[in-house]
Formats: sequence, structure tokens, C-alpha cells
Amino acid sequence: MAALAASDRDALLAMGSPRTYRAGRRIMAQGAVEDFVLALSTGWTTVSADADNGRSVIFGLCGPRDLIGEMAVFDGGPRSANVTALTDVSARLLTRGQFQSFLRGHPHAYEVLLRGMAIRLRAADVHSQDLATLPVLRRLARLLLDVDGEDPRSAAAARLTQNELAAAIGATRESVAKALADLRSRDVLRTVDRRIVVIDRPALAAIAAL
Repeated sequence: MAALAASDRDALLAMGSPRTYRAGRRIMAQGAVEDFVLALSTGWTTVSADADNGRSVIFGLCGPRDLIGEMAVFDGGPRSANVTALTDVSARLLTRGQFQSFLRGHPHAYEVLLRGMAIRLRAADVHSQDLATLPVLRRLARLLLDVDGEDPRSAAAARLTQNELAAAIGATRESVAKALADLRSRDVLRTVDRRIVVIDRPALAAIAAL
């Protein structure tokens, strides 16, 4: 929603009803047939999908001003991913009818949202290629680079467990633990209160580009 004009964003939020979700709650379930969209106000969620072999892959994080669930509303199909509250979350819920009414009345917002969906699909293609071709250490370094910085998404990503980091890069927990230990031994990162803190970004970037 950050890309929307302020007037469009205000109109979108005015149509929804408030919802809150506690950390750890499953907000949307892959395969579920639902007809609502959530506009996140505060808090962070993980977006993941379950594979046929039982493993889970985390595609990314969604937080304040992100819109989730719109794809199922656009095409009427089932949810393509799970959405789980990483922290306590507050949001505005719009039914399919409310969301479609908003789009009809705000054609520029419609274009912005479609462009955002296209960007996410392109990013998913790149992510899939990385999972298929890159070693675990490089995949982990790229993930940490993506979430390290001034964006508040960084603080949210630091909450991810080793299991969740493994799901985000398509690896085992054991291989992630080994890669993290390697990065700590090189003084690239440290763990503070069970959260990952990058202390040598140039070195991490060099590893990611190996």
C-alpha cells in the first residue's frame, strides 16, 4: 500500500474492519478458499508455502502498509500461501466485494496493485533459481543482506528462528546452523538475545557474491 496515493490508501483503509492477531497465529492457510484481503497496519507476518514432501518454504515478510491475500480475490482461487503472524499484528479486513468496489472507484490504485503483484512474482522466480543453484552459505548470506538495513523489516527478520531461516532458503536446520557458525567465526555477524546482528556487511556481501 505504500505505493498508493495517500487519498487512495485512506479510502482503502476506511472500507475495512479492524482485526488483531497474536504472534504465532495462522492468519491465512494455503489452499483455503476465502474472499478477504488484509491491509496490515502494525506488526509482521511470514509468507510461506508447504511442498508435497512436507517441507515449508518462506517467501518473505509482510508488514505495515503491505496488502496480503489479494491474489485469491483477483482470481477467485484458493490461497497460494500460508500467512502467519511473526509478531502481534493489527490490520484492516476488506471483503472481496469491498476490495473490488475500491478498485472500480480508484483505477490508478488498480494499476499500482497489479504492478506490485508483478514485482513479487518476478522476485519469486529469482528466489526459485537461487534455491536450485546456490550453496547454503551463499543463500543465507543473500537473505541476511536482503533484510539487513534501516528498513524495520530488518528487526522483524532478526526474530526468525533457525528453522524459519532454513525454510526461507530451502535448506535444513543443521546446514543453516553450520553456516551461521561459519559467519560468526569470521566475525561477519553475532547473535544478541537470540537475534542475528550483521557486523560486517561488506564481508557478507562478498560471501553472497562468491
